[in-house]
Amino acid sequence: MNSNNARAPEQATAQDSREKVWIQPYASKASRRPALKSTTSVRGALVNPATNREIVYESTLERDLAYILLADPSVEDIHDQPEAVSYIDSDGVVREHTFDFVAHRTDGTRTAVAVKPATKLVSSGIAETLDLIRAQCPPSFADHFAVRTGDHITRDRAADARLILKSRRMSNVSAIAEVKEIASTLRGAVRISDLLSVSRNDGHGFMAVVRLIGDGLLEHVSPGRISYDSAVRSTRKFNPNR
Repeated sequence: MNSNNARAPEQATAQDSREKVWIQPYASKASRRPALKSTTSVRGALVNPATNREIVYESTLERDLAYILLADPSVEDIHDQPEAVSYIDSDGVVREHTFDFVAHRTDGTRTAVAVKPATKLVSSGIAETLDLIRAQCPPSFADHFAVRTGDHITRDRAADARLILKSRRMSNVSAIAEVKEIASTLRGAVRISDLLSVSRNDGHGFMAVVRLIGDGLLEHVSPGRISYDSAVRSTRKFNPNR
C-alpha cells in the first residue's frame, strides 16, 4: 500500500463519521397514489425531513402547500391523501371526498385541507361540500376544515418555506446562538442585514435568521421573499412581554 494514501485508523474514523448516510424514505401513507404521468398537472413526491416519509402531490399548488405546512412551526406532521370521508349531499346521496392533506398540529388538533385553483373555487362546489362534511364528519378525523387556493399558496410563501426547510438541514448551532442572543434584545423591526452586522455576518448567520423565522421566534414583516433587505421583529414566543 502506498504510504502516502494510507490513513491512520483515527483519521479514517473521523472522516467516515462525517460521511453522509442515505436512508431510504418510508412510503407515503396516502390512501391513493396519483399516476405520475399527466398532461394537465404536475405530479410527484417529496420527503418530510422530520419523519423521512414520502408525501405525494397532484399539482404544484399541493406541492407548494406541503412545503408551507412542513415549514410551519405549529404543524407537527402532515398526512397526504388520507382515507376518503363519506357524507350525504343535499339530495340525500351518499358521497365521498378525499382531502389533499390533514395537518397534525402541535396543540393536538387536526386540520383537513382541500386544495383548489381559485378559478375553480365556485364551480367545484367545494365550499358547500366542506360545510356538509363539517356537519357530518366524526371529530376523530379532523377538528377543522379549510380550502386553500393560489391566493393563500403564493410563490413567495412557498419559496420562503423551502428556504426555512433548507435552514433546518444546514443548522449551525454556534451561528444560531450568536444571532439569537442579539435578536432577543430587539425592540421593533430591523433589517436582517443590520441584525447580522452586529452578530454573525456571513451565510451561516443569514441561515440562522431564517431558522429563527421558521421556529416562530422572529417574524418576517416585509413584503416579498425573505432576503438580506427584509425586516424582522421578535415575536411573543421570543419576548413574552413584548
